[in-house]
Amino acid sequence: MYRALFLGLVLGSGMLWAGAPMDLNSPFFKIALVKGVAGAVEDREVSKAKIIGEKIELTKSQGVVALFPVSDVVGLLPKFPDGGIVYQLKDVDEAIRFLESLPTELKQRPEASAEILQKWKGLRKPAKETDEKRREEEKREQQEKLKQEESKINDWMKDVADFQKPRSEADLAQIREQGQKFLEFKIGDERKVRDGLALLAQVVGKEKGGPLPDLLKLNEIQPKLVADDLLVWVAVGVLAISFFGLLIGFSFTASGLTRFREGAILGGIVFGGVGIAVLVGIAKIWWPIGGEGEAVRLTVSPEMERVVTFAKNSVKPVYFFPTMEFRVSSHDFATGLLASLPPSEEAAGMFKGKLKEGKLWIAKDRFIWSQPVTALGIPLPVSFTFEGKIPSPESWKEITPEKISLGKVVIPEPLGSAFIDSIKTVFQGGLSSGGFSGIQAKASEEDKLIVSTPSSGQKSTIEANNSYRKKITAEDLAKIFTENKGAEFNGKFIEIEGVVSRINSGSEMAGSISAGTGDALNKNEGLKSSDDQFDIFYLNGTETYGPRKDPLVIKLIIKSADIYVMDSYGDIYRGPNANIVKEKALIKKGYRVKFLKEGRVQSDKIKNNEIEVYGIEIDGDADIQCFDPSVSSPK
Repeated sequence: MYRALFLGLVLGSGMLWAGAPMDLNSPFFKIALVKGVAGAVEDREVSKAKIIGEKIELTKSQGVVALFPVSDVVGLLPKFPDGGIVYQLKDVDEAIRFLESLPTELKQRPEASAEILQKWKGLRKPAKETDEKRREEEKREQQEKLKQEESKINDWMKDVADFQKPRSEADLAQIREQGQKFLEFKIGDERKVRDGLALLAQVVGKEKGGPLPDLLKLNEIQPKLVADDLLVWVAVGVLAISFFGLLIGFSFTASGLTRFREGAILGGIVFGGVGIAVLVGIAKIWWPIGGEGEAVRLTVSPEMERVVTFAKNSVKPVYFFPTMEFRVSSHDFATGLLASLPPSEEAAGMFKGKLKEGKLWIAKDRFIWSQPVTALGIPLPVSFTFEGKIPSPESWKEITPEKISLGKVVIPEPLGSAFIDSIKTVFQGGLSSGGFSGIQAKASEEDKLIVSTPSSGQKSTIEANNSYRKKITAEDLAKIFTENKGAEFNGKFIEIEGVVSRINSGSEMAGSISAGTGDALNKNEGLKSSDDQFDIFYLNGTETYGPRKDPLVIKLIIKSADIYVMDSYGDIYRGPNANIVKEKALIKKGYRVKFLKEGRVQSDKIKNNEIEVYGIEIDGDADIQCFDPSVSSPK
């Protein structure tokens, strides 16, 4: 006789041992060793097998189902696959471990011979390669899925960022609903979506005076370019030099002409030459310098208008604005910022220095910026010209001119470096006053910049449509896990309801059998529940799951002083000494059961087609409610 083994799951394997070695869960065809009428063992090829109480249900490949007493089946061995079976490396490894663990007498079977075992081992390499290909394909699919999700989120966020567009309450509700669905189905970056919803929560419909009634308050923030002292002082110096230079130049020139008329040729040449030289020098200082062609027109594009608005909000927040990304051309970015930084209309300092509106020329990778400066209330401006290389998008704030000139007069070092620091101070002050210094930019694959603005303002709390709920049905829990949202339940407590499909009782794990008709079950054995084994109830989740299309079940680990058994009809009794003729079933087959005490969900993943819930206590009949599924659930 074959040695009996305890009923339980073999650790690390999908093979089940139920008094005889049985492969119940692998995807392979199986050879069932069944005792015949005369006691001889017969071979039956089956595709599936399932233990139901004291019976075992064997399904042939043609779909024919046969029931046998469990005691009549002395083994259920995996058959080496000929083809057409979908399996993974772990299935092959489990089959090998199962065959290697068989009793000596069963290893004489053709299905477990050394030759067949070697063929099983030969399946590992192709199965491993198939698994690797499958994982690579899953990885590619996941990357493509993430890419599509990111595209959806970006499109949605672009719609969200267009907050200044007048929209009805219905349109806004539709956009918010889409964002909630992103949260519900874990699509894209959750932080981004929550920030977008927080922004939308502030937007009101056009019929209520929307979109953002208080947005006009940002107009109070008026960034300006304020003249630096060095530029003003030099402008004053240029004005003074020009005034006295003109006097000297004209005086010497007039004196030279007089000497020519009096016949003093040499004196006329000297005095006239000095006068003309002074006038030419002054002309060079005042000679306008610029790039070729027309200067770039400084305008703010619609996209840059939103960038500017988001940036201003960081100075004195009126609304919550999340970190946002905008795609703008480098031309629009530069002109939009400069157009948003006009010169201050107020004169500064003792010399009443003021900046006038500058001009920009761009040629390939170089820029020319002409900055007029007035002083002493004289409207005639002194123009400083800054030339340099356009920086990379990432370091756009580090604009460092390479050449500084007054008209056609190039300012030499070290005075040139002082002018560079001066103009940088002017622009950095303007950028900071408008909140523009927090703007980041980077190049994109398209011929545009990705411009991001910092988060600003106080964010309101937005609750997602979270899938977690304390009370839940087994079917709903299974559905949530199949949608990869199990993380919302992991480690949390639930009260669950469902249909019990099968059980593993503590008494069975301790060596007894299931309930049967007649006198009290195991009355003479006096069995008690093993102290280190739990009763396990399996609730129906979904009919099929995974590549094998096996049922997905909710595995409830029960804590109870009692043990429970299932008879051959599927009814559940408190055991092990249950009299199924005289006693009332605790749970009738097909009835729904509501477990009134909570259990803890043990993982965020489905493992071996099971979702485990641990620690549901049953101290008495009052801890469960059974009801006919055709009527409503009891309250």
